[in-house]
Amino acid sequence: MKKTMILTLLCALCMGAQAADYNYLLFTLSDGSEQAIVATNINITFTDGNLVATTADETLATIPLASLQKMQFSETDATGISALPLDSNDDIKAIYDLQGRMMPLDTQLPKGTYILKTSSRTIKVFVK
Repeated sequence: MKKTMILTLLCALCMGAQAADYNYLLFTLSDGSEQAIVATNINITFTDGNLVATTADETLATIPLASLQKMQFSETDATGISALPLDSNDDIKAIYDLQGRMMPLDTQLPKGTYILKTSSRTIKVFVK
């Protein structure tokens, strides 16, 4: 019964929204945690009691159906990382990694998440 309800919810959700209009697919789990995946070129299958989201290259998420509370399209992900670009008025004062270490301003940062402090704001950024 629960699988039928989830599949019905999925169908209704997909009919009511177009993934092309949104950047992320956001999953809310029964423990209250959230997980977001990029909603571009994803395939969703149901295998062994799990929702499996994949692209041609990788598996993005495997979520047990028993713990899936809600699934929705979203313009932002669950990380709080802003998609706002820096503008010309932003003077970078410092960059910190997630362990609080100050990073050098004159080198290319390795892939990861950083806190960037400018003269006017502090934002979380992700380097791909």
